Amino acid sequence: MKKILLLSVISIYSLAYSQVNCEALKKENENLQSTNKILGSENEYLKKVLDINKPILETEKENSSFKITKVVGNKTEKSIAISFLIEAKDEKKKMTIEDVFVVDIEGNEYKIDLYKSSKPYPELALNVPVKLTFSFKDIQGEPLFIKIFRFKTTSQHERNTFEKTKSNLEFRDIKVVWN
Repeated sequence: MKKILLLSVISIYSLAYSQVNCEALKKENENLQSTNKILGSENEYLKKVLDINKPILETEKENSSFKITKVVGNKTEKSIAISFLIEAKDEKKKMTIEDVFVVDIEGNEYKIDLYKSSKPYPELALNVPVKLTFSFKDIQGEPLFIKIFRFKTTSQHERNTFEKTKSNLEFRDIKVVWN
């Protein structure tokens, strides 16, 4: 009889204690869930930051990397801006970008708007990307694609300014995001 009484007293105390401890566990669980939500939102932010310079199209010519990162059309200004990164892969160099134009999917050719574009004379350091944005104005309609984006480059290495390399670059079928 003493054993049964002892067991029943122990089970009543453990039941009462577990009910008290359960409330503490619920609070701890709520705190962990809120922390998890905060960390989840921070994780999404960091994923977006990593996607900032993710290239749409990329190519490499004369030991330089060219990556288009963003193509945005502006409905009110009737313009398209193409942002891209240039990175030297071999050594420091000076570059000249010229004859920049785009042709939309309907065959309309647009020249660069030099007043709203980046300077076409970037100085490239080894493995350091340089962001350039070229703007084109008087866009007819709202083309969803740029059929071709073409330009010429002339590069001079810093160690030998007499040696120049010329390249013709073109990117095809680029999707335009309109704002």
